[in-house]
Amino acid sequence: MTKIPYETKLAIENLTTRDKKFCSIVKQIGFINLKKRKLNFDALLKIIINQQLSNKVADILFLRLKKEASVSGSIDPKTIIDLNPKVLRKLGISFSKINFMKEIAENINKSPNLLKFWKNLDDETAFCEITKLKGLGPWSANIILLFYMGRNDIFPFNDSTLQKAYFKIYNKKLTKNLEEINWARPYRSIFANYLWKWVDNGMKKIM
Repeated sequence: MTKIPYETKLAIENLTTRDKKFCSIVKQIGFINLKKRKLNFDALLKIIINQQLSNKVADILFLRLKKEASVSGSIDPKTIIDLNPKVLRKLGISFSKINFMKEIAENINKSPNLLKFWKNLDDETAFCEITKLKGLGPWSANIILLFYMGRNDIFPFNDSTLQKAYFKIYNKKLTKNLEEINWARPYRSIFANYLWKWVDNGMKKIM
């Protein structure tokens, strides 16, 4: 069983005192660990592939890409630059995503320390820098900040699953400025993770 860091547990407990419905979700699910993922070129490719697809389909496509392009378990930007788009298309990846992947590969090839540069920025500045790359829009930037940089106060408004979960639980829509969840600051990343987990668990009734 994964041990939950004390700080994470404390933050979750803090949020349960602010919102009764969130408290019910935590009682259903228990404590969850917000494990940070490794941010590298492979991760960016996976995020591009994952856009507007289910995790299951995206995982299949990414595995195909790894078999085609990886060397020693990881994918080199130069390999993506050199790969014929038709080869990538045969893997099931759309031409628009192929173009994004190649452009990002060019950027990483030219600036090998780009990802380290992002990590040293505050949330807002990092968001702006990430979205400068074609193919990495607001959703992708927030996913990078939340899962790969481990930022605490990120809630991807553009995520349809989060919007659906919020509406189902609270019987109202989220607005773009996210004023409805100001109560969850500065731990909106925790709130987002619980909504995703709640959906994964079958959206059981909240008391």
